[in-house]
Amino acid sequence: MKRTIIFILLFSIALTAVSQSKKRGRVKRKYRNVEQVSQNLPQVIMRGLVRDAARIPIAGAGIEIEGLTKLVHSNEFGQFMLSGLPTGRLRIRVSCLGYQTRTIDYVLQPGFNDHYFTLERGSIPLETEIATTQNREKQISDIPAAVSVSTQLNARILGITDFSELAVLEPGLHFEKLGAGNSGFSIQGANASSGFPGLSPSVAVFADQVPVSQPGGFSAEWFDMERVEILKGPQNVLFARNALNGAVHFISKKPEDEFGGYISAGAGNFSNKEIQAAVNYPIVEDKLFVRAAGIFHDQNGYVENTFGGTLNGKNVLGGRFSVRFLPAWNHKIDLQLNYQKSDDPGTAFINLWVPDENGETGLFDYRASLNRGEDLGSEAERMDATLTYRFFRDEHNYWTSVTSFRKNNTAAKWDADGTSFPALEMNNETNANLFYQEIRYNFMRGSFTNGSFGLNYFQEKGNLSQSLISADEMINQILSSQGNFTMPGQSRFPVQPKPLNPNPMANFPLSGNHNEAFSDKRKTHSAQAFLHYTYQWRRRLFFTIGASAIYDRLQLNHESEFSGGETSSLGQFSGAAPNLIYSPAEQQELKKNSLSFTGQAGLTYRWNENFNFYLNAARGRRPQVLQFTWDGKPLITGSETVYSGEGGWKTIIKKRIFWDVNGFYRRHFNVQTLQWNGEPGTALLAANGKATSYGAETGLKVAVIPGLNVFGNYAWMQSAFDSTGLDGKDFLYAANSFARAPEHSFSAGFSAKARIVQKMWIFAAPWYAWQSHFWFTEANTPGIEQPAYGVLNVNFGIEMADPDLVLSIYGTNLLEEKYIASAGHWGGQFGMPTFVPGAPRMFGAKLTWRF
Repeated sequence: MKRTIIFILLFSIALTAVSQSKKRGRVKRKYRNVEQVSQNLPQVIMRGLVRDAARIPIAGAGIEIEGLTKLVHSNEFGQFMLSGLPTGRLRIRVSCLGYQTRTIDYVLQPGFNDHYFTLERGSIPLETEIATTQNREKQISDIPAAVSVSTQLNARILGITDFSELAVLEPGLHFEKLGAGNSGFSIQGANASSGFPGLSPSVAVFADQVPVSQPGGFSAEWFDMERVEILKGPQNVLFARNALNGAVHFISKKPEDEFGGYISAGAGNFSNKEIQAAVNYPIVEDKLFVRAAGIFHDQNGYVENTFGGTLNGKNVLGGRFSVRFLPAWNHKIDLQLNYQKSDDPGTAFINLWVPDENGETGLFDYRASLNRGEDLGSEAERMDATLTYRFFRDEHNYWTSVTSFRKNNTAAKWDADGTSFPALEMNNETNANLFYQEIRYNFMRGSFTNGSFGLNYFQEKGNLSQSLISADEMINQILSSQGNFTMPGQSRFPVQPKPLNPNPMANFPLSGNHNEAFSDKRKTHSAQAFLHYTYQWRRRLFFTIGASAIYDRLQLNHESEFSGGETSSLGQFSGAAPNLIYSPAEQQELKKNSLSFTGQAGLTYRWNENFNFYLNAARGRRPQVLQFTWDGKPLITGSETVYSGEGGWKTIIKKRIFWDVNGFYRRHFNVQTLQWNGEPGTALLAANGKATSYGAETGLKVAVIPGLNVFGNYAWMQSAFDSTGLDGKDFLYAANSFARAPEHSFSAGFSAKARIVQKMWIFAAPWYAWQSHFWFTEANTPGIEQPAYGVLNVNFGIEMADPDLVLSIYGTNLLEEKYIASAGHWGGQFGMPTFVPGAPRMFGAKLTWRF
């Protein structure tokens, strides 16, 4: 019954939005707090364009009429339309973050009224930040949610070149890369499950309106990007099935109607070499434009492998070709083609307690002894094509179709035990094909209601093949070595010494060389219907609701085999014998269909263009996961649910200060967590826990004087699992904190620019980021943790105006802070966790020519 009522409400609102007549009978209007009620008034419409002093359109600017419940935002072309207006003199206000507010008195006549607005930057402007998190362009000061934007300009000033640096800058955001085809984001403590393919992420990643669900589906490089939008909290309504804890949206630069581009070349330590270039060319004026961009980045690893080669480096080659076609004023067609290939050296998975070939232990001599030498490494090849078509009925009412096909292939070889012993060596290959189609309608009625509704379909077919070579004797030798780390109460093997049994595995038969393999074939079909609706009830009061229905069809085919050598005796403890990980089994099939609903609601009080206060509530969901237990039994891990409440404000002071504050409280149910005990009947992932998280974040940006800007961000968070699970029994992780959830984190810095001679400037942008202690797993195991640490980065150089040249010198982690980038991994499943050291000090120089 509830589902039927929800569908009826969604359909009724959508039908009203589309079919409402342009002609109105009795219209109630308000101007300067004076009610005017008339019948049969002529239609009065105002249309216009918002642009800057250089006549460049400004998207996301707010246009409102004093005294009326009329507020719209300019579209991607800077255009706007206000309808249902009275005739006569009205006062119109146009505002946008980074510009001076423009106010004019305008006499409206019956019919269409046209006017262009030019906004001035002012002598000390803030940076303009526009986002499309609500499926339409808005300045972030008008978006009632925890949203942050990193623009191309901001990245260039601070010297950000990949998403790991962006994550350091943004409190609450973590980025983990474990090779060319294995990376992921986590937000406010949600585990990204990097390193374990097949597990559903809790943060949705989108690239130009298309979901990227595979860990290897996107590059870590900041490459010809317009901006990156980061949304925190449940976002399932507009960002689909994986947006339980937030979303990250990459938006690349699009072709424009003018010739231009850039070439950038740089070099640095660890034999770093990088080249980026892009060119924009208008083929037919105002009709057809193209843009081509390319990247090459090669860097040796910063960890030496005593068996040969280096670890934790990169080798990336890629390109992008984009076309924009405007056949008529109300048609826009975008085609984008991407190709990228990465061939990285191996990842430095290091055991902290077993000495390397030189007899030393630890991470921060940046040396490892991984016995496979230069054979270690990872590869990823990505190709995609996206066609976006938009049909405008007018400036704010339009249809959008997004069609995309993506293909990802990855391969990796790594040393899972992190030592010089051939104890546990793994290889895997993945390939995935993704098809995505969305049809969306953006609507605005009467200039006081707006929103979007639509349907999308997501299909993904992925194959994972993983093989391993292990030796029980070697694993036991590592576990029994002096000072070795074990996971108390969670190791799947009885390796912990006891007074009456100092060597519990002394009489246990241990095998030598063992080979096994397993493969997973996954098919995901997901269809979503969604609605997002905002109603301006009063001049300063807005209500927002959103709802989505998602139908999933999941299928997993699993097969495992004993492929050679001796049988693994250690597999008996998890029921996997004669294998170590998965019990041998012929191909098995597991299917699951489900229908789920998520929603959100919000209230916004907009005092004026300089102050917003908001309250939001949302229900988020992370989909079910199909698995097979270690002993070969099918297992469906339940969906995770989050109920979230948040509130905050955003304010602009004197057009020189932007301050935003957000606080949140969330209840988590059926939390999906990694398991480490390996008992029979269990699998890699479990979902039974309940938890609570709450916290607050604030950000400040100040334009101090011309050429000097200061920024700072701070986040505070608490999280804890309940003492009992959903089944009422004591929960394994009771009172533990979320993984990757520091209690405190902040970043701060400034950018300064001063003219030294005519047409030449010097600039500098230092920034520092710090975070308190956090755990790498929900088990909160002592030793698998990161103490508080901070990094200092700087970017400085010289800029010229004619020619447009920039010479920049950069440095990251200048204080040589020792920190862990990642910990746990597959080795942790067998009581011998591995650790990846964070990058040491890096520096280099870059020359960029813009034309």
